[in-house]
Amino acid sequence: MSLGNLATWLLGSTEDPGEHFPGPYGLQLYSLRHQMPGHVKMWLERVKRMGYQEIEMAGFYGLTPLEFRRALDSAGLPCIGMHNAYDRYLHDMPTTIREAKILGAQYLVCPELPQAGRHLTMADVRRAARGFNHFAAQAERHGLRFAFHAEVNAFYPIGGRPGLDRLIALLRPDVVQEMDIFWYKRGGQDPVAYLKRYPKLFRLMHLKDMRRGTPIGNFNVGTSDEACVVLGQGILHLRAILREAVKIGVQHYFVEDESREAPQNIAADVRYLKTVRL
Repeated sequence: MSLGNLATWLLGSTEDPGEHFPGPYGLQLYSLRHQMPGHVKMWLERVKRMGYQEIEMAGFYGLTPLEFRRALDSAGLPCIGMHNAYDRYLHDMPTTIREAKILGAQYLVCPELPQAGRHLTMADVRRAARGFNHFAAQAERHGLRFAFHAEVNAFYPIGGRPGLDRLIALLRPDVVQEMDIFWYKRGGQDPVAYLKRYPKLFRLMHLKDMRRGTPIGNFNVGTSDEACVVLGQGILHLRAILREAVKIGVQHYFVEDESREAPQNIAADVRYLKTVRL
């Protein structure tokens, strides 16, 4: 009997544990939005010690872009992308590009559609597509890429199909997607199915798990920040999602925890990612 077969016999399992998730291990700094103001350098150093290798930004927490870049360099954390509101891209794209260049970021990310309601219409989709295509063209001229981060309202059905699918059909091929697995699930969708449906679009991913009992596919109910739980302790099938994401070539993964417990949770999250097998 081989050593491998002997181990299987002794453990009583034939399941292949799979390979370790390779990362990279990133953090969306929005997770620390309540802690960062006045303490940016301290928190960046702490994030690095936790085991994170790169970050994504959503604000400067009182620092200038250059000051923030120096703090990132000191901590040894490269900035991969920046989140900005739709209206900021619309009205001040040159500034967002300049900030990205200072930070060394590769991606400009929009985390919202240009409409406030939960009930998406085809007119909303067309407006978003026009804006995103314009932003992507401007970003490309400066060596950057534009990405859309869909939240729950993007999945509101239009003519029997999720609004996101209607939007993707109208976008330039260089508008990539940042999948937030929490919001896909919240919108009643299967993240793995989307990764398989659009394998060339997803290059960024937000990782956060969902508390049992969170409303799924109900667009009339809001979602509390406290619906976030530590990776592996919620209802999302993380191993299957990560396995498919690695397979199709997702390049960057950012833990995001929006709960009050985020400073503690993100340490547990990166430990999970370093030990989970696919």
